[in-house]
Amino acid sequence: MSFTFPHRLERAVTAICPDIQARIDTPRPDTLDERALWWELSCCILSSQVPYGIASAAADAIAQTELLLATDSDQAALADALEYILMHRVELDGRPVRYRFPGSRAKQLAAAHAAVYQREASLSALVQDFGDASQARQWLVKHIPGAGPKQASMFLRNAGLTYSLAILDRHVLNYMSEVGISDHTQPYVSGMSTYLRLEHSLREHATRIGYDVGLLDWAIWIVMRADKEPNMELDFA
Repeated sequence: MSFTFPHRLERAVTAICPDIQARIDTPRPDTLDERALWWELSCCILSSQVPYGIASAAADAIAQTELLLATDSDQAALADALEYILMHRVELDGRPVRYRFPGSRAKQLAAAHAAVYQREASLSALVQDFGDASQARQWLVKHIPGAGPKQASMFLRNAGLTYSLAILDRHVLNYMSEVGISDHTQPYVSGMSTYLRLEHSLREHATRIGYDVGLLDWAIWIVMRADKEPNMELDFA
């Protein structure tokens, strides 16, 4: 698949939006599962500068220990325990893999754990305490080490809490440049003000097409990845 003209790219994205909308409309449990939320937050922090498959495997290894479900952990001891897991227990497709930043990410996760339990009795209580998704993202960016606006938006989306925020990864940024709604040329976004400006541009584009920005950027991610990886199977999970 190769898109020579911007309108062909936009049409390809728009074409799969109904399938994603149907996926989103599937009923979800009313109760937010604490284990699943910690897995999602861990994976978002662990995936910074790390392939998603490895980050996911690392989050699996941490989840098996239930360390992040304990509400009274000592932060330094928790960081040491998490670092040990990231150094020794990460497996992907049945084979051991090396996680790139075991020490720094372990400290970030331990600090995130402390920040959550200093404010609320659980992560699920925390995310339900905010008036809207933007407030939740602002709190996460301010208090969760390693969570920039992209990671915070990803956590809130993957937890099924909102589709009103954009995950501005390199695929989405490339799309925005190619269809002419942004002149941003870098594969990442530095700073919240720039992130909000680009998100606003994408939200206006999404409104014109007729879908939530969080649904549209999911469609963009699928199409842009498929364009770069022709043998990739489309996956709406």
